[in-house]
Amino acid sequence: MSLILSKLADTIGDSPTLKINAAARALKAAGQPVIHLGGGEPTYPAPQAAVDAIIQKAQSRKIKYSPSSGTPELKKAILHYTLTQYGRRYEPANVLVSAGAKQALFNFLLATVNPGDEVIFPAPFWVSYPEMVRMAGGTPVIVRPTEGLMVKADQILKAVTPKTKAILINSPCNPSGQIYSAEFVKTIVEFAEANQIFLVMDDIYRELVFDGQTTPNPCQYAQAAENLIIINGVSKLYGLTGLRIGWAVSANKPLIAAMGRMQAQSTSCNSDLSETAAAAALLGDQNVVADLRRVLQENRDALLAEVAKIPNVRVQKPQGTFYSFIDFSHYNADSNALAQYLLEKALVAVVPGKAFGAEGYLRVSFCADKASIIEGVRRIRWALDKTAPNEIKIGDKLVTRD
Repeated sequence: MSLILSKLADTIGDSPTLKINAAARALKAAGQPVIHLGGGEPTYPAPQAAVDAIIQKAQSRKIKYSPSSGTPELKKAILHYTLTQYGRRYEPANVLVSAGAKQALFNFLLATVNPGDEVIFPAPFWVSYPEMVRMAGGTPVIVRPTEGLMVKADQILKAVTPKTKAILINSPCNPSGQIYSAEFVKTIVEFAEANQIFLVMDDIYRELVFDGQTTPNPCQYAQAAENLIIINGVSKLYGLTGLRIGWAVSANKPLIAAMGRMQAQSTSCNSDLSETAAAAALLGDQNVVADLRRVLQENRDALLAEVAKIPNVRVQKPQGTFYSFIDFSHYNADSNALAQYLLEKALVAVVPGKAFGAEGYLRVSFCADKASIIEGVRRIRWALDKTAPNEIKIGDKLVTRD
C-alpha cells in the first residue's frame, strides 16, 4: 500500500517569501556575501520595554500555558490600542490574540468560509492570501488594477456575487506600499455592512506610513460593525517578528468566539512570554514607532534614489510598509527567473512579483540597513544595465558581467 498525501497537501504551495529567506540564509551560511532585500522584518532593535518584560517574566520562572484567547493583560493593552487608533471601545470578548496576524486571519477563514464561498481581495496581494483561502475551502477572487498598482472601489463591488463571504483589504499594501484612500475605504465599509459581507482589514502596517500621511480608519464609516474584523500585531510595528503575536478585534463576539475555538483546537494558546512582551511594547514608549518610521522613510528614499539610476524600470513611491514593488519587465517579464538570476549573479535576494499576483515585478524591501540597500540596488543595476560599469566588487571578489 502506498502512502498518499491529502489533496490539500498537493495543491498548497510553499511560501515564496519564506523560500527566499531560506535560500539567502543558506548562501550566507556558506560564506557568500548575500544582501537580503526580500525580507519582511525590520532590523530595528526590540523596544526596551519588551526586552525588560521578557527578562522579568523569565526570572519569575513562571512560564506556563496562557488563556487560549490571550492573557487579560495583553487584551487590555490591545483594547487601549484599538481605542486610540480606531476610536472604538470594546471588551475583552471582542479580542482574540493569536500566534501572529497570519494565524488570526486563518482563524477567521476557518470560522466563516464554507466550501464554494468566495473571498475577494485586490492584486497585488500578500502571497499567502490565495492559499489560505483555499485551505479553508474557499475560492479566492482576485481583482486586478486596470492601471498602476491600486484597484478602484467599484471594481471590488462588481466582483461581488451571491457566493461572496468576505472582502479582504490590506492597507498600506504588502507588496506595493500604497495606501487606499478614505473614499475607497468608506465605499467598501458601507457596502460590505449594507450587504452583510464580512470585511477584513489587514492593518498590520497601519502606522508604518511616510511623509506625514495617515491610514484611513474603517471604523469611522461603520455603524454596528458586526461584519468588520481588524487584524493587527506587533511584528511590523515594533520590529518584533520573533514574538509571533497578532490579534483580531471585532464587535462580533460570536465570530471572535468561533475564531477562538479554531485556535484552541490547533495551537491551544500563545506563548506566555511573548504575550507579556507584546503588552509591554503596546503600553510602553511609543516614540520607538516614530523612530522606526523615520528610519524606514530614510531607507525608502535611499532605495528610490538608487533605483532611479536603473534605466527602464518603473516604481510607484511607497506610501507605507517597508517594501517597494518595482516593474522590471523590460529586463525579464518572468519574475521568478529574474529573482533567481539576481540571487545567483549578484547575490541579492528579492521576491518575484508573480507570487503577489503581478508578473514582471520584484518586491524589493527597504527594512535592511541603508548601506545594504544601496549596495543591493547597485548590484541589481550592474547585473541588468549594460551601460553600468562592467566590473563590480561583490564581497572581496571583482566580478565581471557576462
